[in-house]
Amino acid sequence: MKINTPLRFTILSSLLSSAFVVLFLFLTFEKILDYSLAYSVYFLLFICLFIFLSLTIYFLLEFFINQKIRLLYRMIHNYKMSNMDMEINMQEDILSATEDDILKWANKNRSELIKLKEEEKFRREFVGNLAHELKTPIFSIQGYIITLIEGGLEDESVNKTFLNRALKGVERMNKIISDLDMITKFESERVNMDFSKYDIIEICKDIYESLELKAKENKINLKFSDQYDSPIFVKCDKDKIGQVIQNLVMNAINYSKEKCDIIISFSDLGSTILIEVEDNGLGIDQSHLSRLFERFYRVDKSRARNEGGSGLGLAIVKHIVEAHGHSIQVRSTLGKGSVFYFSLTKG
Repeated sequence: MKINTPLRFTILSSLLSSAFVVLFLFLTFEKILDYSLAYSVYFLLFICLFIFLSLTIYFLLEFFINQKIRLLYRMIHNYKMSNMDMEINMQEDILSATEDDILKWANKNRSELIKLKEEEKFRREFVGNLAHELKTPIFSIQGYIITLIEGGLEDESVNKTFLNRALKGVERMNKIISDLDMITKFESERVNMDFSKYDIIEICKDIYESLELKAKENKINLKFSDQYDSPIFVKCDKDKIGQVIQNLVMNAINYSKEKCDIIISFSDLGSTILIEVEDNGLGIDQSHLSRLFERFYRVDKSRARNEGGSGLGLAIVKHIVEAHGHSIQVRSTLGKGSVFYFSLTKG
């Protein structure tokens, strides 16, 4: 019999103890004292001893296990357990079950510790990046104001120019704070989404029209992969998805060479529509792809800051797409271009 439960241990130990005591008495009376007793007496004594020892060992063992296991669970759950919190079943393998619970708790704590360390690392990077992003416009504004105070204010050829530059610095800071506020709202699920049926082609055409001048300045062509004469309806928040498309197209314009093409395509996947924004520009190295949607993460730091972006655009894009119940992905080849793609539910 495998001894893996308190009840089995109680029975076996009581049997062995009772048998040993009865055998000892039998040898003592029969061999040493030369006093004979009926075998029924020894049998009755064995039964009585077995019952007494079983009850004694059972309750002592139950008390001992309760005390030790409750102590372990108090350590695990960090609170005091009452008798009603956990009932001990003496017919189960309690020690193995407790061992499994402790191992699960240890693995969970190990996972939480790793997660906390990753979050701490992310927090330090985030604070450092935020300080760096705000430092540039603050120093610029400070320099312009100092120049104006030290005499530039009286020079009409300088004052308006410097005030306009300082204003641009303030606008950039405001953009960073506004984007951070939006991300915080998405993460705390405090963004009100206005889902309705819209033609995704019309949304993309509006974005192309708004960015046409910027694209011409960079000598970049904005195109669709097909004619798309019929509307393609999706269920979305028009303004938010427009922000996604605009951000992706704007990034493609900023990071493409002259005479490159930016192409938007749509694919029917049954219940969803796949939207792809493709460019044949500079491309992104594979080492950057896993972190591309992190806040303030930049592939080309110097150029991106010169463009005046907040560094939060792709992080916002990710949150908007996820708020629609989908995810955004990217595939890219360095020197050949990139494709950002996501899906939306059909309208």
